[in-house]
Amino acid sequence: MRSTSESGYPQSAKLPRYRIAARLGRFIREVQSNNGPGAAQACRSVLSGMMAVAARSDAVRSNPVQEIADIERTRKGAIAIPVDEVAELLKRVRADHRLQELDQVAVIEFLAATGCRLGEALGVSWDAIDFSERKVTFRTNVVRAHGQGILLQHRMKTEAGARTISVPSSLIAMLELLRATFKIHNEHDLVFPTFRGNIRDPRNTSRDWRDARNRLGYPTVTTHSVRKTVATALDIAGLSARDIAEYLGQANPSITPDVYRSRTAGGTRAADALGKVLDRDFNVRG
Repeated sequence: MRSTSESGYPQSAKLPRYRIAARLGRFIREVQSNNGPGAAQACRSVLSGMMAVAARSDAVRSNPVQEIADIERTRKGAIAIPVDEVAELLKRVRADHRLQELDQVAVIEFLAATGCRLGEALGVSWDAIDFSERKVTFRTNVVRAHGQGILLQHRMKTEAGARTISVPSSLIAMLELLRATFKIHNEHDLVFPTFRGNIRDPRNTSRDWRDARNRLGYPTVTTHSVRKTVATALDIAGLSARDIAEYLGQANPSITPDVYRSRTAGGTRAADALGKVLDRDFNVRG
């Protein structure tokens, strides 16, 4: 049985508060270093709750987690890659055996051809593609809902997100080949379901891409980087901010030049650059 001091606190509670806070702080910093600020914040919240209960139960004098400095979360925007490097990136994507096994090559090519958000791409169904007019309609979005799992949300991130865009003929060719060899039947008739015909999880898809991008030699390129690069290509081609915003489903055109465009991310005309990237035979699901 634990001995207690005359004040009624357990002997362990006699450890100076600053030492307890220092130990917990070191632990949280290790979590942040190894797993990122999100995991560290989650640990800090759990520890704070535990110590608050302990304090209310007189197991400790006060909550030492309050002494730990707030976790700084540095937000780094996705980095657009040079437009004239997209061809090489996609070449490596198509040649990567692991991405082929994960059935993710076509997803990345679709993002590169449309600049859409990942959740939008994973929510595209076959009836949203007009092959004769070379158009794709975005009207559903894949989301992870708390307590419900992965869902098809029949509304977009913004009102402008519901849109129909014209796409390169090479993308239509890739989708036609994909449809011709399509063997996965799924309830929602999705273009990019899982192998079991379920809705593909954007989080898992992003994680698989994160693993692949280091392997491919593009460690900073996220799926959102591809979106930025498409916006840059359209900007270089001379499209207005409003035209780019409409293509990307961006609600506020002013955000496009401020956030998405990066004139240092390539120096060739968009048509020429995207021609090199997309006007070719696609090797997917062969």
